[in-house]
Amino acid sequence: MSETIRRVSEHPMKKSFEGTPSDAALRSEDGWVDMDVRWLVTRDSVGAEHSVFGITVFPPGSKHDIHRHPNAEEFEYLVSGHGIARVGDADVELGPGEVVFVPKNDYHGFENTGDEPVFMIWGYAGAASLDEAGYIRYVDDQSII
Repeated sequence: MSETIRRVSEHPMKKSFEGTPSDAALRSEDGWVDMDVRWLVTRDSVGAEHSVFGITVFPPGSKHDIHRHPNAEEFEYLVSGHGIARVGDADVELGPGEVVFVPKNDYHGFENTGDEPVFMIWGYAGAASLDEAGYIRYVDDQSII
């Protein structure tokens, strides 16, 4: 590392919500119901090796269906709005400033039950992409049938 530290406004490791497009590949029929999902830190975006950081806006009535990640833990932090987070076999009421932790392979989901948008910061530990984390919807899980 150089002894001279530069102050810069642009950097390949710097990402912004406004500068990151919503993931148009995520479909309601796959459990991503009316959500605006943005993947800021991933293997593809910044070369992350074991983590993902994202932001989702849930308009009123939108939801992320119950699912699990076999290869990653997850956290969900509400910046604004209110909703219900499913964690394992419990429905947890969440509001601004509250976080839930989801252990690897536990079922979870979220629904905006309020009348204002929910702004959520979330992330995975142990995987650097959705593919690496794994994504198994409850309705599709053959191991529970």
